[in-house]
Amino acid sequence: MGQNKRCQIPNLKVRLNLSPSTAIRLVVLIAWGQIIIGCATSENPKVEAPPAPTVQEEQPQQLAKLPPPDLTGVQEAVKRVFKDSALIDTNRQPVFVAGDFNGDQSQDIAVVLKPSPEKLSDLNEEFANWLLRDPLATDELRIPRLRVAVDDTLLAVVHGYGENGWRDSQATQTFLLKNVVGSDMETRQPKDVATADKNQKRPRLRGDVISEVLQGRSGYLYYAGATYAWYDPKTYKGDPEPGMFHGAKPRKVKE
Repeated sequence: MGQNKRCQIPNLKVRLNLSPSTAIRLVVLIAWGQIIIGCATSENPKVEAPPAPTVQEEQPQQLAKLPPPDLTGVQEAVKRVFKDSALIDTNRQPVFVAGDFNGDQSQDIAVVLKPSPEKLSDLNEEFANWLLRDPLATDELRIPRLRVAVDDTLLAVVHGYGENGWRDSQATQTFLLKNVVGSDMETRQPKDVATADKNQKRPRLRGDVISEVLQGRSGYLYYAGATYAWYDPKTYKGDPEPGMFHGAKPRKVKE
């Protein structure tokens, strides 16, 4: 046999009292055993490293692309929320604007309404399906509880639900706003809101804003959490404190 440093067979001397044929078998068996053991231990097996886990970055939720709102669809949304207690004021232009006003990645609709005179009591129910707010009111004006008058012009903001936004049958969360229907109403993104003085205090914007001219001054209507608030770059002092339902804040108890 040829020489192999890793599988070399030693020179065996058999001094047992065996027959020649048995001795030959024994030598062959021992030789093969050493060959198998030597070759098996000559190299360590190579184990392939497991692949590194794939890290998938969480993608930010995107606002679903929806067709532009039309009057028929907006009327259906108003009917769903207010039944017959309020009607769209078609004398206004524009009468509605769409956007993600509360920043939940679902499209909302803001529409100008007028009360139905015969249903005024429904709009003033204490536990209505909407939240009545006056973004321009001071704390003193929020007591007693806000009420809708027959000649009020109102802005209803219906928050969207899921991918279908304000068109979804479950989209019923609504803010009914007094005294903030102006002219030139349009939707603006937060990045578009700027003031001449960069150091001026600004509100925290959670979503899109409604730009308009109100009482002769340009400003923005924005979602402030428990209410909608008005941002006038020249007079803004800070976000309003969250109030109770329908704009009323708890009265202080005298000790």
